[in-house]
Amino acid sequence: MVLILSLSGCKKEDEYAIPMSDLENGIIEITCAGGKTVQVVDLGIPFGTLWATCNLGASSPDQAGAFFAWGETSTKTEYTDNNYVFKDPVKKKKLNKYIPMEGEVNYDGKNVLEPQDDAATVMLGSDWHIPTLKDFQDLLDCTEKTWCKLNGVWGFKFTSIKKGFEENSIFISLAGCIDYEKHLFEDEYGLYWSSTVDKGDSDCAKILWLDNQNGNNVTVLNSIKDRYNGLPIRPVTNIER
Repeated sequence: MVLILSLSGCKKEDEYAIPMSDLENGIIEITCAGGKTVQVVDLGIPFGTLWATCNLGASSPDQAGAFFAWGETSTKTEYTDNNYVFKDPVKKKKLNKYIPMEGEVNYDGKNVLEPQDDAATVMLGSDWHIPTLKDFQDLLDCTEKTWCKLNGVWGFKFTSIKKGFEENSIFISLAGCIDYEKHLFEDEYGLYWSSTVDKGDSDCAKILWLDNQNGNNVTVLNSIKDRYNGLPIRPVTNIER
């Protein structure tokens, strides 16, 4: 009886598994800065936005890849408020760049990452960037999402609903985040940086939030995360249509 229950449990879990072949349609290879080749998928999104098949620093869609603090372009062993690049060295509890609210200390009116502070741009070249809020909204509007597992990793498959692109998909994993030295929420939440700081709280930046708590298939764009936290990045580029 115990053996039967164990096998049944495996079968139920495997119902969510997808093969890598589900993600092989519509792939385009692009040569980036330094001769690096990156694979992207055309989901038929207006204005020609192409989504990378993998997170920045990953070689497979199921891998988390590298984790970055918002506005930083290299990885660290710890992600803390004290070692954050935009920590004001004088006013210790304040940040000194991307302060969009008038009246705030160090106000500069900036709310979107500049190229030199965009990890995707720095690592892949000027044609690449961390997704804007509009990029994420276009992804949600132009695809249907499926809760699934790829190589044992939980995430969502985003499949195009645009005519002529219906077989093209990308997988985005629930890679979690790094707070100080701890990797949190892996296989629970997908937390991905956008290029936009939160106008209501400049200590935080906007993210794409993914989870499947209670089977609700949640995808949220209005969530925020402390800028010093380490999050993965799914880079995008553009072609002319």
